[in-house]
Amino acid sequence: MKLKEIDVELLDLFKSGKKVNEITQKLNIPQSTVYYHYNKLKKNGFIKGLKIELNYNGSDNYENAFILVSLNQVYIKDFDKFFQELKEDRVIKEIYEVSGDWDFILSVRGSRDDIINFVHEKLQNLQNVQKIQSIFIMKHVEI
Repeated sequence: MKLKEIDVELLDLFKSGKKVNEITQKLNIPQSTVYYHYNKLKKNGFIKGLKIELNYNGSDNYENAFILVSLNQVYIKDFDKFFQELKEDRVIKEIYEVSGDWDFILSVRGSRDDIINFVHEKLQNLQNVQKIQSIFIMKHVEI
């Protein structure tokens, strides 16, 4: 099964504990559409019972990547502002504040074009961003 953008959005919303009525309001779609996609995802093994297993490996058009970000100046208020500016973006799945040469690691998921557009259109234009490095995941092995 090739995942569509709505399938990925629904999986993320189900995983975060959103109820159907919250999902319909957030995505502005009817309940019947949510149930249709839910049943399709369940039939194809993405949802098992009430537990959702996210397996984007079966989809050719979605990729995982890490984006390393360093800010020009590092103050607590800069971190908070950075989090607020990015937390609603749909490609970002997790944000880590780290030590060392980088200030943040962003875990992102989406089409390659979505990730590249996010970096070039949003991330590079944020005030205080000094440098960025993108790392696309080629293979993932769980141990």
